[in-house]
Amino acid sequence: MEPRISGPKADDFIRRSGFTSSFRVEATGFSGGIWVLWKDIVQVDIIVVSDQFIHAICADISGNNRFHITFVYASPTRCIRQGIWAQLQALEPPDLSPWVLGGDFNVIGNPSERSGGSQARSGVCTRFTDFLFDTGLLDMGFHGPMFTWRRGNLAQRLDRCLCSSNWYSYFPSSEVYHL
Repeated sequence: MEPRISGPKADDFIRRSGFTSSFRVEATGFSGGIWVLWKDIVQVDIIVVSDQFIHAICADISGNNRFHITFVYASPTRCIRQGIWAQLQALEPPDLSPWVLGGDFNVIGNPSERSGGSQARSGVCTRFTDFLFDTGLLDMGFHGPMFTWRRGNLAQRLDRCLCSSNWYSYFPSSEVYHL
């Protein structure tokens, strides 16, 4: 969740949300911030925290079904965002356990994920496409509107979910919805 609020307002919202547990990286002004909220039917162990992602290991209450999950809010500023790809690649589970990453990556992977704006630039981030190639992560696709961000006549798909190839073996009914 990209909340755009922090401090006491965030505390109040989380308290009223009905979730029993939470963890967050505070927003800086109206930019960034990542919230992870969950109920006691799942165990969440936060492993690595950065201003651009939260990485955790999750398990159902029995502890039998474990997976890695990474919540992403990549900086919209390219020079700040550049280092995230190596940091995320370093999180790849060594034991081939299922891994899912989701959130606002603030990049596009191919020209079809962009409409409008300057025709002089494609907007494709080669560091992101290299990251996908190097990790073998799959884009989970989506249901709903194509674009997740708009400004003026420019629209882009900046939000997405990625997963390891064995994610679907454990969670074959996984789907992503753009609301």
